[in-house]
Amino acid sequence: MAFSSSARRQRRALLGYSLFCTLALGLRAIGDNAIDALALGLAFPGVGFLHWADGGQTVWVLGLFVMSLGMFGAALATWFATGNVVLPPLVWLAAAVAAMRPDLFMLDDRLAQSNTGILIPALLMSSLAARGMIRPHAPTVPPKPALTRLPALPTPSRKEILLDDLKRLRLLTDRALQPIEAFDGFEWRDQFQTAAVRYQVNFTAYALAVARRNYLPAMTAWLGEAQAQLLAKQGDSRLWRHWALENAWGNLRLGRDPIPRGNIMSTGFVALQMAIGDTGAPLDLRRRGASWRRYGLDDMGDILARQYRAAPFGLLSCEPNWIYPLCNLITACGLRAADHRTGSAHWPGIAARFGTGLVDEFTTSTGDFVPFRSSLTGVAAPGVGGAVMQTFPCLFLNALYPELAEKHWERVRCRAEARGWRRALWPIDVGNYGFTRAAGYTASAAAAVEMGDAARARNLLDLLDMDCPGAMAGGVPHRPRASLWAHALELIARLGCTDGFRGLIESPTDALAGPHLADADYPEILVASARREGEMLRLVLHPGAARAIRPIAISGLKPARHYRTGLADQPFARADETGRAVIAVPLHGRTELRIVPVI
Repeated sequence: MAFSSSARRQRRALLGYSLFCTLALGLRAIGDNAIDALALGLAFPGVGFLHWADGGQTVWVLGLFVMSLGMFGAALATWFATGNVVLPPLVWLAAAVAAMRPDLFMLDDRLAQSNTGILIPALLMSSLAARGMIRPHAPTVPPKPALTRLPALPTPSRKEILLDDLKRLRLLTDRALQPIEAFDGFEWRDQFQTAAVRYQVNFTAYALAVARRNYLPAMTAWLGEAQAQLLAKQGDSRLWRHWALENAWGNLRLGRDPIPRGNIMSTGFVALQMAIGDTGAPLDLRRRGASWRRYGLDDMGDILARQYRAAPFGLLSCEPNWIYPLCNLITACGLRAADHRTGSAHWPGIAARFGTGLVDEFTTSTGDFVPFRSSLTGVAAPGVGGAVMQTFPCLFLNALYPELAEKHWERVRCRAEARGWRRALWPIDVGNYGFTRAAGYTASAAAAVEMGDAARARNLLDLLDMDCPGAMAGGVPHRPRASLWAHALELIARLGCTDGFRGLIESPTDALAGPHLADADYPEILVASARREGEMLRLVLHPGAARAIRPIAISGLKPARHYRTGLADQPFARADETGRAVIAVPLHGRTELRIVPVI
């Protein structure tokens, strides 16, 4: 039996710590008080101050120890939050060196504890014992990946978007269609963690892609422009320039380009955005107002596949030194979708290894996913994040390993219902760090819809309405306390369907393959449905505000041919030589058009 990658990293980390303790023991043999304090400080953060814990200064020494330990804890939190791997050892070493100078802290260097040296061999023995407890394991059989296309196109139970959801969709569309350099309505908190603006852009694009595939597959109009604008926003340097710092203090490398290596939070998430957004445009990274680097979808797929083939854990670091299963599932969906869009075949070559890593390295004995694991030490985080860390991955897992997703969802659902969804979901919206369960409700609801669990999805959305009630602003409903990320996930839940995201990954849509809605003024015209049924194009429109007569343009028609419209005021329309026809539509409420060729 072999050690897993995480077990090998843990043993290596403990071996390094054991050597550190051995060095500290050697320093103790010198017999100098200052060196003794240094040795203790090297053995454990802040312990060096305890060497001076004697007489009336004991309480102050304990305070210095607690402060040093707190600073080290803050350094660890910074490492997790920003990938700064340099800070924790620097703080540890600084505390050890500081303990050599008791006079700087108003301590009497004549007062010293001789028995504190026993801490070092105790720590050494503990590390060696812990290293021996890490056992090899028998390799598990990874789940079989779903590598074939779906036998049938998954479709929603409804034929059109409900009016309330159309109004909700405006919240995302308004942000997508604003000028590329504008980010009105996006939430600027930080660019390192979950509230980063790039994730708001990602999930806004994902939600629009779900709406397009399930209800608007025969529409370009403003949808193509919205996806193109969102992709262009990802090139804004404000969304990726943090990588220069993260790369330097996390990977110890210089380089500001976030795409080529070690950052699937950009490469993987944007690859999925490009693949399901269907714009065909490259990612254009811009600096000082000019194009700097450009990556097509085929480039993104090549970069990701190359890294996955060499990944020790089977999964990749999302940012320096931290591996999240959820982020890897999103990235794998992007890679698989890129295969279907570009004709490449990267995913079949890495699917088995990815599955092995997911099961062996990132699944606990109880079947839960590990929230994240350090690629340096192999140490995994405890069960943080609540039930959403187990429910949300199913949205993406279903596109990769459907059988595993089904089993995982059933197990997590039963456990969450036994506790109650409110108790199971943490009251933190990771999209803006607000104290609500909005992100937990919506992410879990989106996964429930994907898994065909309509009852749980309805229950979660009802809880969302109760706990995070909505309000109106300019005719657009929104939830004042919920993040934009949560709003996007709510739309994915409301506009999704069973296996819908999986179908979005596997089956590209082609709006240009026949008659399609090419132009409709937004937001004066809200489109609830645009789909082809044989030779017929069926449209359902609503007025965005005031009732009026609005023009729409239909393209993809047969040149110079007449079509019935289904409208009383304009029953027929004629396509021009390019196959385009303009129809004046009286919008006084829900309006249905059936564009059918005249035989």
